[in-house]
Formats: sequence, C-alpha cells, structure tokens
Amino acid sequence: MKRSFYIFPLLLFSLNSAVIAQKGNEGIYLSANDFANGKISFSHNITDGKYKFRLRDISCKSHIKIIAGNKIIRLNKDSVFGYRDKKNTCYRFYKKAAYKIMNPAEKILLYSSTSMEVEPKNSHRVTNYFFSENANSPIYPLSKWNLKTVLYKDGFFHVLLDVYFSCDNELTAYDSFNKIYLLNRVYEESKQTLSKINKY
Repeated sequence: MKRSFYIFPLLLFSLNSAVIAQKGNEGIYLSANDFANGKISFSHNITDGKYKFRLRDISCKSHIKIIAGNKIIRLNKDSVFGYRDKKNTCYRFYKKAAYKIMNPAEKILLYSSTSMEVEPKNSHRVTNYFFSENANSPIYPLSKWNLKTVLYKDGFFHVLLDVYFSCDNELTAYDSFNKIYLLNRVYEESKQTLSKINKY
C-alpha cells in the first residue's frame, strides 16, 4: 500500500517525458532503451484485424504469444525487456519472472511481485518489493542495505536514507503532493546538494 508523505519541498527533477506520454496500448518493450523512450513493439496498432496479447501463465512460460491478424508471434522472454498491458501497467522480465514496474518515469526503478503463500489452514497473497539502479541494472530486494550496496558511490545518499527512512518498510512511501516516490526525491536531493557543495 502506498503511504503519502507531505515533506518540505526538495528540488524537483525532470521526468522522462517519453514514458509519461505513453498511451494505454499493450505491447512489448524489446530493450531497456525502448522502455526508457516509451517505444512499444508488436502493439495493437500493427494490424486492423484480430489482436490478442497472451498474458495467461506468462510468469511460468518461457515465451510470449501475440496474435496479430493472421500472424502468430512468439518471443522468448529472455530476449526482451518486458511489456505493457492494456491498463498501461509496465512489467519487466528478469530471470524468467515478471516484475511490475511501480514508477516507470523515475530514476531508481521500484518493482512489486505478488505470490501466494501457502501455510496450513492459512493461504494468503504476499507482495514483495524490489529495485534496480536503472532499467539496465539487475533487480535486488528493496532494502536500505541493498540500496547502499548497489549505490555505494553515493555516500551522501546513504546519510539521507537513514534520515528519511527508519526501516525498510518505509522505502515504498509515496509523496502524493509532488507525485513521486520519496526514495527518488531523496536521491535527487542528495545529487543536487553535492552538486552545490562541489561548486564551492
């Protein structure tokens, strides 16, 4: 669940306008660069005829099946970045699993993955969170320790992580006033502050 935080204004950073401008049309991101630029392949507009994007069992299949007109297109998940569904939600394939991208227009990408946890007399869905430094980077479980390990060169960011987040569960906090995840606001603040310091 997103938690809303109203914090003192931090320096805003420009978002990837191409990603923001994406239309709600399902299709495939062939590469991380295509994802960053909002370029969709094998979308509905490639044909005026029958179109079906096969998502059923996508998490356990090794390929994606697309029916476009009279053509059947099969793509290996290992060879593409991910996909966007008809609800305009983006997903990334990583090590044969599909991760929902929570913030496609932001610098540090956040992901969620939901699975069924089965226990005696108690089955329930569990959502886990992950991150990557950018669209080309590996995906790691979301934790302060992993953020500091991956972004090891950003020492001031490490300090602000401890200031703004007391535990890992707070890392998915959302700043609804500025419409951005707090983690990325803090990251950009650390970059802007260091840039000012280096000028002196």
